[in-house]
Amino acid sequence: MVTSERIAQKIVDEYEDRTSASRSAFLKAQDHMPGGDTRTMTSYWPYPVYFDKGQENTVRDLDGNWYTDFLANYGALVHGHNHPALIEAVHEQIEKGTAPGGPTLVQIEHARRMRERVPSLEKLRYCNSGTEATMWAIRTARAFTGRDLVIKIHGGYHGTHDWSQISAFVVAGGEFEQYDRALDPVQVSPGVPESVLNSVLSIPYNDTATARRVLGDYAERVAAVIVEPVLGVGGGIPAELDFMRTLRDLTDGIGSLIIFDECATFRVGPWQLKHDVRPDLTTFSKIVGGGLPIGVFGGRSDVMKIFDPLSESEPVFHASAFGGNSLSLASGIAALDNFGSDEIERLNELGSALRAGLDRMAAREGIAGDAVGFGSISYFHFGSGRLDNAADTAARRANRATLRGLMHLELLNKGFLLGRHGIICLSTPTSNEAVSDLTSAFGEVLCKLRPYIAHHHPDLLVEPSVHGESA
Repeated sequence: MVTSERIAQKIVDEYEDRTSASRSAFLKAQDHMPGGDTRTMTSYWPYPVYFDKGQENTVRDLDGNWYTDFLANYGALVHGHNHPALIEAVHEQIEKGTAPGGPTLVQIEHARRMRERVPSLEKLRYCNSGTEATMWAIRTARAFTGRDLVIKIHGGYHGTHDWSQISAFVVAGGEFEQYDRALDPVQVSPGVPESVLNSVLSIPYNDTATARRVLGDYAERVAAVIVEPVLGVGGGIPAELDFMRTLRDLTDGIGSLIIFDECATFRVGPWQLKHDVRPDLTTFSKIVGGGLPIGVFGGRSDVMKIFDPLSESEPVFHASAFGGNSLSLASGIAALDNFGSDEIERLNELGSALRAGLDRMAAREGIAGDAVGFGSISYFHFGSGRLDNAADTAARRANRATLRGLMHLELLNKGFLLGRHGIICLSTPTSNEAVSDLTSAFGEVLCKLRPYIAHHHPDLLVEPSVHGESA
């Protein structure tokens, strides 16, 4: 009889056997970078895979292993790797210059495309990342309203600046765990000043009653509410339409602004257009830069006018050596021009098919779990019960870090790259066959791990479904 510990060890052993070059690179990298990498999200035990090439929807590691890429750099690479139109745009622009130190026509062309896609984006400005975009949106709201307090979502992730590192997530034993539903602001990263706790509050996702109470209690102090239409790091939970409309109405009523963080959800529509809820400000990054660093924030003309050097009042100072750099904008234009309604609809349909397939495999193997997400963004959460906010995904993740880690490693062993914390993002080169292959592999991994689950997580075992026999 194969013990659960032996199953786990075989998965780790196979991973180490097929990625020896990555292990060597990891050891060398530790001489230069703490943890052997420069991103917390891409680090995992026993060491991460190191890559040297990407092609369409595949990536190659240092040992020559190829993986079907279902991560797309956490959603940033909607066209996968080496899209010919993006390569051509970058080559042409790099010969002209990358960042000339002044305004360029490519800024106008990119801005025009963004405004055509998102009507609420009446005026916009550029920066270098999603972190910067949300930071600037919050500062914009404070400058415009003359207020200081920001309301965010419990478990909502808006980058790594101080104001976003409140009630977002903590790292404990290598696992991301969401805080509970308490409204008290929680400092989630060392180095964030305690004073920030006095200027940020969090509310539970999809909880309209609490939103009404908190915004009513703090009405005169609230500069803005910032919200993701789909929780990203919080586990792929979509916003309920009534919740978002309530936030829109409440902020209108108290004279504050609502900020939609669509850095991730631009790839699905964006959300505000699908549901006709118009924010005051919106932030973008990821795919609108065509695989290169970019951040965009903007919205109402009267709000964004605070940046105009020719305005009557003193403008908000906004400097950025590489904000609106020509290389990112040229690549972004090519990305946008090749990502229209047809591509979006196809990816969203593939995402729905993927989630249905993952649910089918879990039911077939008798493992409790749910695939959730929106459009081309998906997660799978072990367990059962409600899933409408970050506290719910936290409950699903609790005490299951090793199980989720083993699933991640075994999918790598089978040639599939997903996010360590569970995110699955599709790209335009993703085919129906690739989705079917991942679904089948997912079922095989669940089957292999079932004895481990029976021993360590017997609460996850349910009666196998006779209706989930094929992918």
